[in-house]
Amino acid sequence: MRPIPLICALAMLATAAPSHAQELTATPLGEYLVRFRHVEGKDFAPGNVDNFLRHRARLGLRFAYGEELQALVQVQDVRTWGEESDTLGDFSADGFDLHQGYVELAFDPDLRLRVGRQEIGYLNHRLIGNVGFVEQARSFDALRLMARAFDQRLSIDVMYARVLDDLPAGSLAVDDLFAAALRAQIGDFFQPAFITVIDLNSGSDRVRATNGLVLQSELPFGLRFGIEAYLQAGGATVGEVDTSYFAWMFAARTRFTLVDSDLAPFFEVFVETLSGDDDPSDGDERTFDTLFATGHRFHGEADFFLNIPVDTARRGLIDTGAVLGLNLAEDAFAQLAFHAFLPMQSRDGGTSFGQEIDLTLGVKPNPHLSLDFNYSVFIPGDAFTADGDPEHFIYSTMAASF
Repeated sequence: MRPIPLICALAMLATAAPSHAQELTATPLGEYLVRFRHVEGKDFAPGNVDNFLRHRARLGLRFAYGEELQALVQVQDVRTWGEESDTLGDFSADGFDLHQGYVELAFDPDLRLRVGRQEIGYLNHRLIGNVGFVEQARSFDALRLMARAFDQRLSIDVMYARVLDDLPAGSLAVDDLFAAALRAQIGDFFQPAFITVIDLNSGSDRVRATNGLVLQSELPFGLRFGIEAYLQAGGATVGEVDTSYFAWMFAARTRFTLVDSDLAPFFEVFVETLSGDDDPSDGDERTFDTLFATGHRFHGEADFFLNIPVDTARRGLIDTGAVLGLNLAEDAFAQLAFHAFLPMQSRDGGTSFGQEIDLTLGVKPNPHLSLDFNYSVFIPGDAFTADGDPEHFIYSTMAASF
């Protein structure tokens, strides 16, 4: 049975429920997002330009039986406009999928268990994120236990996900994932958090743990800062070679906002450092792996560093820069960001990945509609190319949700 007829049938059953089951409710959910992209191949050479439109259309139903039992069924269609070979004869919908489908049990208002396919984002999505910027986004087949205590000033979130059921021979991909996050609110302005992620690969008997501490604070006079520190360690047997993992990451951000102004202008500076490997052939892995991060949040709008360590050739990354922003109106903003990217390990003589400038404009004319526009230019350094051209990246988005 196709998912859409199934959702409609379940909705009719919910509305036709007998009088003794009036607590059962069904709430429809919908989203439509369409984004134009201009990309230039990420090869720093003339040509290879692509302009396209891609959309995400989601339809879901959230069921609730009192406060004790909830369920969500959400399907989505992701496609590039014009990808089908015939407007009448091609109706295969290759990008149609069950995005989320889970049941949630509430043992107590502050203790919930969610079972099934679901989006998961831990803390700031540094290690586990839903990658919402990408049209298909990410969801996990997972068990998730969520608890709150001390008047909700402490939250604990524990999960297990089966990531890959059929691991290809020789693959080092994650097939099982365990994670936990703890966040506390201390006083009015200080939020420390801890995260641990254990990723397994059955083919190499890899067990790797990533532990991190995230400290955030926002003061009433407009100062906000955050510090993150992570350590990644473990071991595996790749072929007949024992491999050890030991890597680290550190990040810090400080933002000051002029809160007394209607424009709320702000200035932010940041630095992020991810360890790299000076000798990839020695069997000791020293490159920090960002695992299932939402990389678009951190390293520029042009997305040259989404998959770390692959996108840095295991050399690590230093990302420093600044952001300027302000409100153009009550529901509109403008932001200008600068990134300087360096390899942590400058193998082969390369000392710079390049610099990136991002200009982003956004407006939200009503609670259900948002529009944005971004222009980025990436000027490559010698770690990418000795004599390459700048890359330009443009996107514009319209998103409606109900």
